[in-house]
Amino acid sequence: MKKQRVVYFGSPEFSLPPLKTLYLGGYDIVGIYTQEPKKKFRGQKKYNTPVQQWAESQLLPVFTPKILDDTSLKEFQSLKPDVAILFAYGKIVPMNWLNTPLNGFINIHASLLPRWRGAAPVQRAIENNDKETGITIIKMNDKIDEGQILVQQKIEINELTDGKQLIDQISHDSCSLLYNTLKKYFLGQIQLKEQDHSQSTYAKKINKFETQVDWGLSASIIEKKIRAFYPSPAMWFKYKGQRFKILKAKISNLQDEKGKIINLPLTIACKNNSLDILEIQAEGKKPLKIKEFVLGNNQFQLNAIIDND
Repeated sequence: MKKQRVVYFGSPEFSLPPLKTLYLGGYDIVGIYTQEPKKKFRGQKKYNTPVQQWAESQLLPVFTPKILDDTSLKEFQSLKPDVAILFAYGKIVPMNWLNTPLNGFINIHASLLPRWRGAAPVQRAIENNDKETGITIIKMNDKIDEGQILVQQKIEINELTDGKQLIDQISHDSCSLLYNTLKKYFLGQIQLKEQDHSQSTYAKKINKFETQVDWGLSASIIEKKIRAFYPSPAMWFKYKGQRFKILKAKISNLQDEKGKIINLPLTIACKNNSLDILEIQAEGKKPLKIKEFVLGNNQFQLNAIIDND
């Protein structure tokens, strides 16, 4: 029996485990598409994506087209893929690309579709206090996250779940789910199921303005945002001209004027209740537990107001 020819589309670290699973599971990985190298950090040096770094270490062919145009399409067609697998690639795939693989494009999506279609399904699920989310594997069509469902798997969200924990679990669980589903898909044993489009919700892309803490919101709302946007882009505030990321926090029953430091090492009042800051990161510095942080920083003073100046 011939090995199926697979082309994989992915970019971040969490999209790597399913690719490794397919590679070790005997599929013929004939090409890997990932985002082009991006400038990072102060030196503005260009860095390859984690997917590209791993693929090159395995001597697998990597493609980083800036635009998925007709020229790059010819290159893709020359790979003669039986199927393409996409997980957090970061670009919209045009219809003429979707029609190229013999068995189409299969997408791993980090939610229970049709809930949380779009760019930030993990973060929006936590932010909106969902009690569960999951993984949906779909056959892609020309609309965003609206393809027919091959399989779904639920994942619980609790009051401590943060964005990193959830995406790590989705990444891990998607490996066996994809591998087992793909095997059945090639054997014609999967019954495709239409999504209930009337139940859809949209997970809009996270913008920089919504990650700035608004102390006029309740502590419970801000705490969910902190967990949702951890570790990146992270919630932040400005104090005395310096920016600080809040990486971990818990709700306190203490109350006072919003934005006021009402307890040390660092408890800040919100509209309702307050937040005990547990882990913080000053701009350009490494993350620190709050007790370590205050040893070298005495700028936070009791009764001061954090008004994002």
